[in-house]
Amino acid sequence: MCTLVPCRMCEDPRHRPREALEHGVQEEGARGAEIAASKRARTAESVEAPDSEASIALCASVADAAAALADIDCIAALVRRPLGEDTLSGFAEYIESRPQWPNIDELHPLEATCDRVAVIDFSDVASDDTDPLEAARGYGRNLPPRGTAGKEASAKAAMAQVFKVLPESLRMVAAGDAISLLLALRSHTGRRQYILKMELVRGDTCQKWHCDQNICRSLVTYAGPGTITAREGGVQRAPNGCVEAVLDDAAVHISAGDFLIMKGGTWGTNNGRGAAHRAPPIGPVHSCLQHRLLLKVDIAEDF
Repeated sequence: MCTLVPCRMCEDPRHRPREALEHGVQEEGARGAEIAASKRARTAESVEAPDSEASIALCASVADAAAALADIDCIAALVRRPLGEDTLSGFAEYIESRPQWPNIDELHPLEATCDRVAVIDFSDVASDDTDPLEAARGYGRNLPPRGTAGKEASAKAAMAQVFKVLPESLRMVAAGDAISLLLALRSHTGRRQYILKMELVRGDTCQKWHCDQNICRSLVTYAGPGTITAREGGVQRAPNGCVEAVLDDAAVHISAGDFLIMKGGTWGTNNGRGAAHRAPPIGPVHSCLQHRLLLKVDIAEDF
């Protein structure tokens, strides 16, 4: 069985949310502040890619998960967050209604995904801004293009465009999760630009084990089966870091509502060795009966 390593931030009760403590989150292998500081220093100085001992950090909050990425031995961070029954039912009913998103008719009949996309740019936002999402800029369909001084949309306006296809109650859940991810990643990575997506998946995608050649990708599944990731010790890689195979017992299945943050191949010193993952099988587009709904927040290269 694959074992998940508790997030080191979560091992200290001072860094854990009250609700996590009240639900009896277990402290495993707590380390002292001196050891943690030593680890952070080694992370900053290291020039090596993560090895087969790299782990998936199991964290109590999105903020702790984003902080855990600083550890060179962390290949991904996971927050188990079960959705309430009403919320799960709401997302399931929405997907079962086979929603027709704008421009979905422009897709090829066999295209498996339809998405709503916005670029969120914090480049001009002060670190102490009290409302960074209002100060940040957002770009995407139906929004003013980059460089239109004085007319650019706020990040909040861009997010509203992405999520407006959802019923209001579900829109609030997805937008709240996006805000948590954007603010946590900005705070703990210092990155300025992000790609926000709401993705409707209507058939099989990415069935082979692989890793993304990006900086970092965050995923939340709301309907349908979740993404499958893997503990690094069970991953076989090519010299360039590409995933060749994954042992069955290394697989970690992500449930609806969970936050998964994965380092990509271009993260720091990863040298192509991004977190191994794949999509769950749901069948080809023409016969798929179990669609999926996902939120994605990617760290983008500055441009």
